[in-house]
Amino acid sequence: MYWPETLSKDIQNKLSGPYHVDDMKTPSGQVHIGALRGVILHDVLHKEFLKEGQKSVYTYIYNDMDPMKKIPSDLVGKGYEADLGKPIFMMKAPEGTKDYARYFADIFTGAFNKMGATPEILFSSEMYKAGKFNDVIKEALDKVENIRKIYSEVAGYEKPENWFPVQVICPKCGKVGTTIVTGWNGKEVEFECRTDLVTWAQGCAYKGSISPFDGNAKLMWKVDWPAHWKVLGVNVEGAGKDHSSAGGSRDMATELCKLFGIQEPADIPYEWFLTKEGSKMSTSSGVGMYAKDLVEVLPPEVARFLVLRTNYNTAILFEPEGETIPDLYDEFDRCATNFYAETPEDADAAKYFDAAIIRDQFKQHNFLPRFRTLSSYIQMPSMDIQKWATDEKGSELTQFEKDILNERIAYAKIWLNTYAPEKYVFMFKTEIPENATKLSDVQKNFLNSVTKLINEKYINSEHTADELQFDIFELTKVVGIPSKEAFKAMYTSLIGKEHGPKAGWLIKDIGYATVNERFEKIWKNSL
Repeated sequence: MYWPETLSKDIQNKLSGPYHVDDMKTPSGQVHIGALRGVILHDVLHKEFLKEGQKSVYTYIYNDMDPMKKIPSDLVGKGYEADLGKPIFMMKAPEGTKDYARYFADIFTGAFNKMGATPEILFSSEMYKAGKFNDVIKEALDKVENIRKIYSEVAGYEKPENWFPVQVICPKCGKVGTTIVTGWNGKEVEFECRTDLVTWAQGCAYKGSISPFDGNAKLMWKVDWPAHWKVLGVNVEGAGKDHSSAGGSRDMATELCKLFGIQEPADIPYEWFLTKEGSKMSTSSGVGMYAKDLVEVLPPEVARFLVLRTNYNTAILFEPEGETIPDLYDEFDRCATNFYAETPEDADAAKYFDAAIIRDQFKQHNFLPRFRTLSSYIQMPSMDIQKWATDEKGSELTQFEKDILNERIAYAKIWLNTYAPEKYVFMFKTEIPENATKLSDVQKNFLNSVTKLINEKYINSEHTADELQFDIFELTKVVGIPSKEAFKAMYTSLIGKEHGPKAGWLIKDIGYATVNERFEKIWKNSL
């Protein structure tokens, strides 16, 4: 089942167009890859509407009016604690920038833009300041009794008679998370900035009256969400499944839509990105990979494919370590094979590939070098990678195929250097590995014997790597060193590990002269 098509048709059967698709994020710090699920889900749905001849727009809101409740783990101790409680757009800007919220928003936007999602970007603070929320703020204040009732009946929260669903930005200390509105006369609200309202920020105890319009105040989150829908005319917006729990923000929003006189947008309660341990990825707690890092370890189409390939109601378990990334490339290539086939064996796989590709050149039949194989071959200096790829294809590579090859080489190097299991990595170390200096004298003497063997039999000869492998085994018997210790000495000296691929092939691929120079240096240092 190709879920974007099924979901699109389901929404169209329930809700007539045109469609305004929306998603939202609070830019409180570096955004984790979990938030990419919502971005790509809404993007592919928006494009599915367009493909089916519907009118559709897609907006992405950065809710920078929200108060800062917790400093992200990577910013703790860097002077941000004093700003806790302020709207995020008023937070101290990172060094060299002008705006905290925009700094992190721009990084996240750059990540999902690379993945082919280009919604119109909106900032809540700008909409509030421009007066676009004035009418709905007034409506919420005028209907406060109804909203208190919704809080009670839906969420089980009993709000006092002097509670109102807005928070003022304190004109004295600039905090919004510490203020509480206690009165409304139709033009201004009475408010207090309390020192003990919340545990994560301290107000200044200022009291006063102020107009709640034109950016002076913001609606409480559970009211703010449907207010955005009313202001923008949103009719399609999903969120993580936690928002759809009984009595949660989605249930509240459903009732508030009725109060505001708007139709509730189509809901898409989607599952999370999870770490290997099953933890939800979170900006504030620093769990998981940042979104900006994902597009640095995967090409844009493969990163987009990662999010698309799993049904939205199934969790995505992503750990860049281990076999995850090679497996992802294999599945991407399998779907590509179906896309390029005249009669695909798996029609849905072809659709997933089509939805994942960003560059038009991918629509033409292309040779895609297997990532696993490429990761091995790029570690062999004597290997002509382009010749191998040409032989695998059976004809000359097109310019785009060369681009794909070089792109995958670049990402394979990142994987090998950062995430690959030890068994995959055997790159020659340009400097003598530190652990090579700790080899025993017997091991170092064995390296000297290997050097003599190479000089006597393999320099300027046509002997094969398999022959060298055999001769090395025989040499261990002559020298009287256990084969395990002998091979450990060679691997340690060349790649800094105790294990590796067949030593004969490794030595030949690195180059006899280079290997001899390395072994001689290590041996001489022991004299």
